[in-house]
Amino acid sequence: MKRLILLLVFLSLALPGTASGAENTVIEIRGREDLLDAANHPGMSFRLMNDIDLQGEDWTPVPFSGELDGNGFGIYNMTVTRTGDEIRTTVDGNRKQYDTRFAGLFSVAEDAVIRNLKIIGAYVAVEGETHCFAAILTGYAKYCTFENITVEGRVRLDNDAVMAGVGGIAGFGSGTFDNCHARVEMVFADRNLTSRCEEFMGAMMACGYTRVQNCTVDIDGYVSCFGYCHSGGLMGLYYFCGTKYQLGPENRIINHNTVNGRIYFFEHNPDRRAYCSGAVGETLTQLASIKPNNTKGFVRKETKDASRILLPETCENPVWLDTVVPPSGGEWGWTEHTCAGCGYTWRDSYTAP
Repeated sequence: MKRLILLLVFLSLALPGTASGAENTVIEIRGREDLLDAANHPGMSFRLMNDIDLQGEDWTPVPFSGELDGNGFGIYNMTVTRTGDEIRTTVDGNRKQYDTRFAGLFSVAEDAVIRNLKIIGAYVAVEGETHCFAAILTGYAKYCTFENITVEGRVRLDNDAVMAGVGGIAGFGSGTFDNCHARVEMVFADRNLTSRCEEFMGAMMACGYTRVQNCTVDIDGYVSCFGYCHSGGLMGLYYFCGTKYQLGPENRIINHNTVNGRIYFFEHNPDRRAYCSGAVGETLTQLASIKPNNTKGFVRKETKDASRILLPETCENPVWLDTVVPPSGGEWGWTEHTCAGCGYTWRDSYTAP
């Protein structure tokens, strides 16, 4: 009888499809096909097993839910020039709703826990006529936890619609950010001259309801807006954003973060608001607790000249000087491109250490 009981217990643990087996399953990700396939397994747990180089392709954003452990590895040389197929409702500060598309490694991340992940050398550049949020990790985040995430790269959105935002880690949504790091160049170009846009920019999240603690930001932002600007080093707008997501008092906090860099912008609009600051551009959620210890070397730079789109490069026909920096001492390598005229630099072709 004892042997029979032991055999039955062993079979219940070993057979696929059992509750115990499913709970302990971790799907390994070793390449781009595994990344794409994650969308077919919502709610599962995933773990990166090595660095993944996405150079040479235009990545299509996919939805994600579940847990992703980057395991200290990186996804690098990612290029995104399109939104995903998913549409979600976003809400501006006046509670007006918009059917919106999203771009990033993930189009949408819902009920997700993502930790210990690096995304290096990302380039997200989207043009379109739809309401859109673009970011390096995910364009939309719903009830997400981000821990120990590092993103480095460039995000640009040229948009003809009304609701639009550019984020470092996430675009629009809700969740928590702990010990995350963003080194980002971000550009928003408003091409809608008939309707006043709602613009959002932030290196952690462009617009949303979240906790941000112990994070560091190095931001170089450029905003050309013929509507309403909401830009910040960490977040553009801290707002309940129309979700039912509830954070306890200990989590409705922006605290112990370090922000360096600048946001250079214009808001060409007779009903001028021009929200821009080192931590959060505008706060509409009164329950938020934004501490004064978040900024270090942030510069708010505004111009009244709206005759040209603001960009990091100033030469119309730049001549690029290329320098290859090999990986060394455990640090990443890259190719650096420098404009001989204005001195603007950008990096690509990263090489893992």
